[in-house]
Amino acid sequence: MKGYSGVVLHVDLSTGKFEEERPAEAFYRKYVGGGAIGAYYLLTMMKSGVEPLSPDNVLVYSIGPITGAPVSGNARHCVTTKSPQTGGFATGEAGGFWAPELRFAGFDAIVIKGRSPKPVYLWIKDGAYELRDATGIWGKVTGEAQDAIRAELKDERVRVCLIGPAGEKLVRFAGIANELKHFNGRSGVGAVMGSKNLKAVAVRGTRKPEFHDPARLAELGKLGAKRVEENEGANNWKKYGTTLNVSWNSDLGGLPTRNWTMGQFEGADKLTAEVYHDTMMDGPGTCWACAQACKRDIKKGITSPWMIEPRYGGPEYESLGMLGPNCGVGDIMAISKANEIASKYGADTIALGGVIGFVMECFEKGILGEKDIGMSASFGDAAAVVKLAEMTVKREGFGDAMAEGTARLARKLGPAAERICMTVKDKEFPAHMPTSKGIMALAYAVNPFGPDHVSTEHDGCLVEPADNLKAFGFYESVPNPATLDFEKTKLMSVSQRFVSGIDTMSVCQFTFHTWTIYNFEEFMDAVNAATGWNYSLYEFMLLGERRINMMKMFNKREGFEAKDDVLPERLFEDGLVNEGRGKGRKLDRANFFARRSEYYALNGWDPVTGDPTEVKLKELGLGWLM
Repeated sequence: MKGYSGVVLHVDLSTGKFEEERPAEAFYRKYVGGGAIGAYYLLTMMKSGVEPLSPDNVLVYSIGPITGAPVSGNARHCVTTKSPQTGGFATGEAGGFWAPELRFAGFDAIVIKGRSPKPVYLWIKDGAYELRDATGIWGKVTGEAQDAIRAELKDERVRVCLIGPAGEKLVRFAGIANELKHFNGRSGVGAVMGSKNLKAVAVRGTRKPEFHDPARLAELGKLGAKRVEENEGANNWKKYGTTLNVSWNSDLGGLPTRNWTMGQFEGADKLTAEVYHDTMMDGPGTCWACAQACKRDIKKGITSPWMIEPRYGGPEYESLGMLGPNCGVGDIMAISKANEIASKYGADTIALGGVIGFVMECFEKGILGEKDIGMSASFGDAAAVVKLAEMTVKREGFGDAMAEGTARLARKLGPAAERICMTVKDKEFPAHMPTSKGIMALAYAVNPFGPDHVSTEHDGCLVEPADNLKAFGFYESVPNPATLDFEKTKLMSVSQRFVSGIDTMSVCQFTFHTWTIYNFEEFMDAVNAATGWNYSLYEFMLLGERRINMMKMFNKREGFEAKDDVLPERLFEDGLVNEGRGKGRKLDRANFFARRSEYYALNGWDPVTGDPTEVKLKELGLGWLM
């Protein structure tokens, strides 16, 4: 079987036992890799009602068929589990260097259950595996722990996925790092690792993957590198990366500011892509074999007003937006320091910035005082952002309550606090405002793993639909990004399937999307060159849809209903208070629910309950879920 190792490793941490599974090719063709394989094991190995932080939760690491090929964007892996933040489906993608190493070591996925009696790490090398004592590194930050593991194994090329103290202390939005700056960041996947006493999964492999057409994969690799060099858009993306979103969202009146009360920030000019590039970087970072190189690394030598260690990477747009404007802060050094703290301790910067911004508004409204927090916490206080970040990831003082996340903290504080809590399914919003991007309003509400900014296309692509978008049947311009109409709903539904397929193939959206260096035909070429299949775009879209329905059915059995696919009341009732573009903007409640019903119907689900129908599940080969 080409493109795969053909082995799934099962690990029971409670007993220390291992088992190798060798799925048939039909299994791989149907579920392929990444998020769909993860969903399959959660649905088949877990009963409903399992507590996310109990030994019975299942944690799945999985990759795709192109992983390990010399093609830009091939170096991603997925972590799937039940979220301690939402209580529903959790899935997170990460780039870096770990995924290809797993393929070189001889595995397609790792399925982990149970809880070790003591801290351990999983060590995999060239088809062999063992659990090793991690007592000596439990409590260490990610960099120190990675150094210790590599020293013990006497190999600096070992790739390590690991948690920091935030995961060990069960911070509900703890993440998993590899190479210290690539993250499965959201939904609390790191807390699940911590609950299992699993500090790390260390991998080393020297086996060469067997692909169907290595020559074609090499051609695609060279083509991608050439396009990055010659294409202005791709070259700018390499130079500036996601920090371009600061200006883009600010121009829309959609830069989340002061806990989502405003869409423009007066200090945005201090946080632009150009400023970050010129003041904080020597050059971009990258993932294994990727020419696009979009990571925002940080240069050496920053010592004032804070020492910032470059090995932990620099803030991407989401970190800039949520730890910066969302907290009223325009100090790029403070944001970078808070980002470093999150990386060292292993916490999601989106949720971290969300809960800090929430606490700051509570402080300004008198819901919380200095005695409650242990300090003053006004909007714009850069030092407070750094201190609150540290308190939260360490669960120190009031940070212990913040580590439970915004929604749980708001319920503890009462109705006035709940009124200003910006979450869906108890998960914080990423830094794209639903009032300025209509698709985000719908996506945040209905996405099975909570509000997410990379599970669908964004509204700007409909201002002037490109050829790739026309291939999906979108021909007309919708010039206003804030609009939420049927065309946007259709794009949400269709592009969600496409993006879900990308995540199931375990490739990068920044190289395989409607706007990136590879087009649809080349994407399918890569899949077929790896596997020898005759994979089509139609089959790919079915794959993405299959995963969406699997996630939806997981949530349904956990008790989620249409009432959970809603947005905070504040978005419907309180207009934005900023001047300029977006002033007074809020969502139309009736229009939102009409579009949600259309979305359900477009997916073949019940338009009222949002439940997948038996016919839809059977169409996707998921009749067994009924």
